[in-house]
Amino acid sequence: MTIFGVCHRLMGENAIAIMAGAGCIEVVMLTLRRIFYSGSLLLFSLTASALAADRPISFEADQVTVNKETGSMLATGNVILRQNGTELMADEVTYDQELDRAVARGNVFMTSEDGTERRADFMTLDTGFTHIVAENLRTRFKDGAFFVADESDTLTGDRSVFSRSRFSPCNCDIEKGESPNWDVRATSSTHNEKTQTITHRNVRMHVLNVPLLYLPYLAHPDWTVRRRTGFLSPAVSISSDRGITPIVPYFKVIDETSDLRFTTYKYQYRGIGLLTSYRKYWDNANLDVQLLSGNVSTYKKVRENVASINAAFTTNIGNDWAIKARVNRASQDTFMRRYKFDDKTTLKSSVTAERLKKNRYYLVKASDLQGLNSGDTPDRESVILPSIFYEKLQQGWKTNQKLRTEISAIQLDNDEEHDLARWSGTAEVSEEFHRGPFVNSYKANLMASYYSLHGKPAAATSNLGEFGQINPSLSLGARLPLVVTGLGRTAMFEPKAQLVWVGGADRTQKVPNRDSSDYRIDEANLFLLHRYQGKDYVLPGTRADLGVSSIANDRTFGKLAGFIGLSRRISGKPSAGLAPDQGDIYSDYVASLSINPPQNISLRWSGRMSSHDFTLNESKTDVSTRLGKMSLSLEHNQLARAYFASSADDREEMKLRASMPLGMGWSASAGQNWNLSAGKETRQKTNAALVWNGGVQNCITIRLDYTHDATKDRDVSRGDEIKFTFSFKYLGDISGDDITGMTSTTE
Repeated sequence: MTIFGVCHRLMGENAIAIMAGAGCIEVVMLTLRRIFYSGSLLLFSLTASALAADRPISFEADQVTVNKETGSMLATGNVILRQNGTELMADEVTYDQELDRAVARGNVFMTSEDGTERRADFMTLDTGFTHIVAENLRTRFKDGAFFVADESDTLTGDRSVFSRSRFSPCNCDIEKGESPNWDVRATSSTHNEKTQTITHRNVRMHVLNVPLLYLPYLAHPDWTVRRRTGFLSPAVSISSDRGITPIVPYFKVIDETSDLRFTTYKYQYRGIGLLTSYRKYWDNANLDVQLLSGNVSTYKKVRENVASINAAFTTNIGNDWAIKARVNRASQDTFMRRYKFDDKTTLKSSVTAERLKKNRYYLVKASDLQGLNSGDTPDRESVILPSIFYEKLQQGWKTNQKLRTEISAIQLDNDEEHDLARWSGTAEVSEEFHRGPFVNSYKANLMASYYSLHGKPAAATSNLGEFGQINPSLSLGARLPLVVTGLGRTAMFEPKAQLVWVGGADRTQKVPNRDSSDYRIDEANLFLLHRYQGKDYVLPGTRADLGVSSIANDRTFGKLAGFIGLSRRISGKPSAGLAPDQGDIYSDYVASLSINPPQNISLRWSGRMSSHDFTLNESKTDVSTRLGKMSLSLEHNQLARAYFASSADDREEMKLRASMPLGMGWSASAGQNWNLSAGKETRQKTNAALVWNGGVQNCITIRLDYTHDATKDRDVSRGDEIKFTFSFKYLGDISGDDITGMTSTTE
């Protein structure tokens, strides 16, 4: 087995190939035997230490001169040394046998196994390439960061010391004269590979070649660090309500699976705040806690102590049980919205246990709601203690038949002044079968519920006490899939019809409707047996459901999909709880349309129209397109008439979003929300952002955000805010993905 291989190239036609193995040397070109023999012995001694560690060296050069008396060698012209994944190239290399040291001069270029590149005018190194001294060094690391130094001294795997240094993580080509977006220049810098830390002394920080900051000392993690204790990138916000607010985050690594983050807020006019975030990960669980505390101005006091908690815990236990727990509470109802920590108007604490098996589903949950609007009272903050749901799906008595059983129980308190307990069970059998071109189906269902009603609003018609109801139901349906092709186009149509009977007594005025109050008839539930999907609202009678769906591919319009349908009541009386026109024989028309042409545009619309005069009672529209480099999206929602009389209607809102790259690393985005309810046009929230990510150099991010919020509630007033955030790579930053994925990188 060959241990040591050397390739020695001489100028001209003569060539020598040497293979030095276990005690043998083969020489080609006998006329140069003596010169080669002396050189090979010297090269063998050059690599003796490497051979002992089983790390062979290969050597190439245009010309080699050997000094027998001093034991030195001079290799010139395209010199290349390779060992253990490291390659050294230079114009000439001198080797001193006594000192076991090589000196490289002229266009020295060294690449290491880890991807590090070093360029220098002069470099001294030992035969194992473990100790490197260089002059006029330019080092580029694998991630693009670089060091420039007048002198450097490196112990591989230990530390590197740079004199009169310049460091930057920016991905620029300094060999071609490119300037980094930012760099730090120091009298000396040290890279400690063991502690993964870079330290600088007497530092001047330059941004776009302009000196902005001087520090006597600066330390930051290197490119190999996932997380590191230290300050993160700060931010500054300017608000018409809160004044100038510096935001300074500090990151603390506890161990490999847990950390802390402290973020301080000093409001110019309103006091101070502290946000503490704690994360802990286990093999099969994780905990994420955010504690907010402060002494700030509220509607109660000039300075009030406030606090909130938002903690989430998830784990898997037992046999496939997924447990989720969240605690979300605040000591005061408006301070989080006023100080821009959270814009929600309700906080929900809950515990959920969920299990999904091949044909079974289990769900147990409990929750408590806290309202943050000024009009919220305890009797409108619903509490579920608890809700239990079990469903099983299995084959019926026939091959294609499905049998579904369901059991549920719930205890509900303070739900808009309703307090009740409900137990219910469902058994359902269904089947689809083909008859000619038709796909036929049937479904039979029996649902029974028992109520214990403890409290209700004064105006409610529901009964206090205990009572039950049983509702059998049956449906027969058919659909006809049709496909039409021609002229390079394909279209599929599917007319569908269903006859539904729901039996039992009409208890819609006695049972409080808590789980179907937000019901809207749409494409998804038009053909459901119990289209209200809840247990509380069951309307007996007979009805016919009709609809047609279509999908088409067209060269001009692209992909199209649409649906239109309605329902007709055949027997039974409408409930007094329905909105006007909803209790008539014909339901609203339900329709949807989706268009995705080859051009950069997408349109999705869904709505329901009155069967009397085609008045648009409800609609949702989403449009997105590209105009050149600009991306635009528009969302419009309107509800002119709700399905239930007790539900709020005449609601309308619109959202417009735009984003555009500006080039050179710049991008801009903007958004606007309007409240169009009751015929008014009110701007709710305006936001705009200008971002520079440093372009291709990818080492600095500067972000300017503007927000106008028209929200008003108690001490939450309309206001404007400007926020300035900057992040320098390796000097403190945590991305959103890092926060959720526990792979944070302190940069």
